[in-house]
Amino acid sequence: MSYILERPGGEVQISARSNAYMRLRKRMRAPRVLLIDDDPAVRTLCSVNLRALGIEVIEAADGARGLELVRRKRPDLVLLDVSMPGLDGFEVGELVRRHRKTRHIPLMFLSGEVENDTRARELGAIACLAKPFDPVALSTLIATALRPGVEGAWV
Repeated sequence: MSYILERPGGEVQISARSNAYMRLRKRMRAPRVLLIDDDPAVRTLCSVNLRALGIEVIEAADGARGLELVRRKRPDLVLLDVSMPGLDGFEVGELVRRHRKTRHIPLMFLSGEVENDTRARELGAIACLAKPFDPVALSTLIATALRPGVEGAWV
C-alpha cells in the first residue's frame, strides 16, 4: 500500500530572514531532486519525466554516494529506493534526518514491500510508493511537493 502525507513531520523552524533568503534562492534556480536507486532503468525513467517538468535531477547509484550528494548539493527533495546494496534507503533517510543542515529536506521512498510504509512514516517521509509505479504520477507528485498548488514547468 502507498501513502502520501500532506506535510512532513518535524519541520525545522527557520528565522524569517533566513527563510526569505532561501525562498529567493530557490526561485532563482530550478528545483533539485536527488534520485538514489541502484537500478539504472528506474533512474532513467524517473529522470526523463522529472527533467520534462524542468526539474534538475541528480542521480546516485548507491546509498553512500547519495548521502554524499545530499550533504554537498542540498537538494529540494530526495527520492530513495528502499532496497539497495550497502546503505539502504532507510539508513540514508535516517542519516539525512540526523544532520542539522539536511533534516528539513523532504524524503520520498520507492518500495516493493507494503511493510515499508510504517518505517517511511517514522522517518517523516512525504510519500512511500509501491513498485511498480506510474512514472508520470510520480513526477506530478514530486512537482506538487516541490511547489504546492502549481503544476507545470518550472519557468
